[in-house]
Amino acid sequence: MKKMVILPVLILLIVNSVGCKAKFLPMSTEISDLRLVQVVGVDKSDDNPGYVSITAASKRMPYIGGEESSGDRGGGNESREGKALVLNAEGKTVFEAVRNIQTHGDKRIFWNHIKYYLISEEAARENISKYIDFFTRDHEFRIDAKIYIVKGSTTRELIEQVNKTEYFIVDKLDNLGRNMGLLSISEEMKIPALMRFIDIHHSSTRVPCIELVRRHNDDKRQLLDIDINGYAIFKDLKLVGFIERDISRGVNLITDNMESSIVVVKDFSGQDVSLEITQSNTEIIPHFIGDELVEVTIKTKVKSNLDEIHSQIDVTTEDSFRYMEKQQSEILKNEMEKSLNKVLELESDCLGIGDRIRLREPVKWKKIEDRWMDMWPDIKYNIQVDSLIERTYELKESSGYKRKE
Repeated sequence: MKKMVILPVLILLIVNSVGCKAKFLPMSTEISDLRLVQVVGVDKSDDNPGYVSITAASKRMPYIGGEESSGDRGGGNESREGKALVLNAEGKTVFEAVRNIQTHGDKRIFWNHIKYYLISEEAARENISKYIDFFTRDHEFRIDAKIYIVKGSTTRELIEQVNKTEYFIVDKLDNLGRNMGLLSISEEMKIPALMRFIDIHHSSTRVPCIELVRRHNDDKRQLLDIDINGYAIFKDLKLVGFIERDISRGVNLITDNMESSIVVVKDFSGQDVSLEITQSNTEIIPHFIGDELVEVTIKTKVKSNLDEIHSQIDVTTEDSFRYMEKQQSEILKNEMEKSLNKVLELESDCLGIGDRIRLREPVKWKKIEDRWMDMWPDIKYNIQVDSLIERTYELKESSGYKRKE
C-alpha cells in the first residue's frame, strides 16, 4: 500500500524538477504580479458600433515607499487616480474585450475576485443575456457575484466618478447592500438568481438598479455618488422600464421580500408619527372557476412598532392605533398597486406571480401555463393590506405629554 502511494509522489517530484515546463501542472503566479479585479462594468461602445466596452476596477494596493505602480507599458486606457486602478478595453464580444484588457499591462489580471457586475442601461435594453453569457460560462469568472443595472450613465462613467471620491467602489457597493434592508426599496441579486428567474418567469425579471446622484461633501462641493434607485424591469430579456424608489417598496411587499422600512402617518392632531415595519407576510391567492383563473388576491399582513412621535398627545389609545394602522395600510396598498400597475403596463412577470400560483395550485397551473403571459395582464387583482401596531418601544408617552387630571 505504501509503495502505491510513494510511486506517484516520486513521479511528480521528478517531472517538476526537470528543466522543461510541464504544461499539465497548475500555473503559479506571485501575488504581486496579479491584478485582482473586483468590479466589471459592461457598456456598448460609443466609438465602434456593435462593439462591447469593458471596464475593470481593482483596488490600488499601497506599497512601502509609495503607491502601486500601474504596470503599464503604454497603450490602453487606465485611470491612475483614486482608490481604484481602472482599465478599459473594447471588443466585438465580451470575451474579446476581456482579453484586450489583459494586453494593457504587464500584470496578470485575476478575475476570480469579482464581487460585482454592472450592466449599463443601454446594453440592458438590447439584451441582458447577451452581456452576461460569458461571465456565466467562462471558468475564470465568479458566477456568484452580484449584479446591478446602471441607470442614466455608462458603467465606465460611474466607476470613474466614484474613483474621484475618497471611497473604493466595492466599499460603496458593499455598504449599499448591507443597508438595503433598512428601507426595503430594492434587493441584492446574484447572477445564479438572475439566471433562474429568467428561466422560470418567461424571460421576465427585475434587477436592482443604481445610479449616479449629486451630493455635497464637507467642503460644500458637489460630488457624484452612487445610490439605489429601485428596480430595472425586463421582458423577453430586454430592459423595458424602471420602478423608481418612491414605489419600489411595493415590489418588495408583493414578492414577500420586506425586511424593514419606515412609514410616516399622522396622529389625531395632524402631527407626524414614524412606524417601523418589523414583520410582513404576503400570500398570492389564485381564484379559479373550473380550470380558468379569474382573479388573484394579494394579501399582505404587516406588523410595526411606534418609533417616533411629534405631538404631545396620547397616541397609544386603541382608537389612535386603529387610526394609524388604517393609514399605514392605505399607504402600503397604494405603493403595491402602483408597482403592480407598472409591471402590468410593461407586460413583465417580474414579480413572480405566475410561479407563486404554480406552487399553490400546481395541477391547475399546468392548464394555463402556456397562456400565462398573454392572460396575466388582464386578470383582476385584489390587494389587501392588514396592519398591526404592536408596541411603542421604550416610552409609552411622548416627550412633554401631561396626563389630564
